[in-house]
Amino acid sequence: MSRLTVGINLLWLVPGEVGGSEESTLASVRALIELDDPSLDLRLFVLESMCQAHPDVTAALPVEVLPMSGRARWGRIAAETSWLAMRSRGLDLLHHAGGTAPPLRGAPYVLTLHDLQPLEARATHSLLKRAYLNAAVPPSVRHARLTAVPSEYVRQTVLERLGVAPERVVVVPHGVDVLATATPSEVVRERYRLDGPVILYPAITYPHKNHAVLVAAFAEVLARHPDALLVLTGSRGGDEDRVRAQIDGLGLRPRVRRTGRISAADVAGLYREASVVAVPSRYEGFGLPAAEAMAYGAPLIAANVTALPEVVGDAGLLVAPDDVAGWAEAIDLLLERADERARLADAGRRRAQRYTWSANAAGLAALYRAAR
Repeated sequence: MSRLTVGINLLWLVPGEVGGSEESTLASVRALIELDDPSLDLRLFVLESMCQAHPDVTAALPVEVLPMSGRARWGRIAAETSWLAMRSRGLDLLHHAGGTAPPLRGAPYVLTLHDLQPLEARATHSLLKRAYLNAAVPPSVRHARLTAVPSEYVRQTVLERLGVAPERVVVVPHGVDVLATATPSEVVRERYRLDGPVILYPAITYPHKNHAVLVAAFAEVLARHPDALLVLTGSRGGDEDRVRAQIDGLGLRPRVRRTGRISAADVAGLYREASVVAVPSRYEGFGLPAAEAMAYGAPLIAANVTALPEVVGDAGLLVAPDDVAGWAEAIDLLLERADERARLADAGRRRAQRYTWSANAAGLAALYRAAR
């Protein structure tokens, strides 16, 4: 059988601006490179900024570079409809990895859809972005040969909302890595002034990430555990100012560390230091911070909604996302009971073994061959 020529469209991926989707997509691409499937001939379509931000990826495969930064969304969308359509002619398959496909296409395609959040949880996106995604996502899924989604939760929402045939939506879970070069404990503790037990939430301050509930719960926890620290990593999102104002209004600033975006090695070091990883997000198509917490053996509390219960299983405590008292109680429990922390850490490591990037790459390779 001849090799299948597959292009991967990464023009939507503006480094530093798409949150966890950037990390998961690039991890998938790196795993595909490492898989080195002899039946596949892969190539990438990327922005100039991708070459600068992730040179290891763009040096490993043939690359077509769009000479623009991509920060102007409508220019990027126009380029997909024109430049990409012309450049992808002759490919056996094009993988649109960002959840939408342009109306004019140069090759048959498969799609990765991380979730239907813009169609379901409208308050989390701007009016203009919601309008675009509500117009673009349904036809993108309906015209795709196959669509990959990261969880059965997302698969069911796609089937129910968009009415596509069940066999055309395939679950390909994300993977999770344990970084071997985590920043050492003593360096992490000094760098971020960690002088007590750490409650960690690694997430951009998007509204749906629900930082406000965690901050309110932490205020209750601090009354009983005055040495505790809340560490919030991740870039600024739409709720940043509100979260900072809430922290100040509750007088929590001395016990909160708002780090912003930090290196992967430092994040790994913080997972290792955490007494609790809390993920109160109201919406996750997979929930990479929860999976990462399990992989690092960090005791986990997660919201009991969307894909999180599916990913976490019995390896974490599950709490309703807006139950402030419930979050405070669960955090108290883990801070007070080393045996429960140890139980969850062990259960998390075992469960995380099912989420590997090699399995993710094998799933995508099988998807490409099935869509031929």
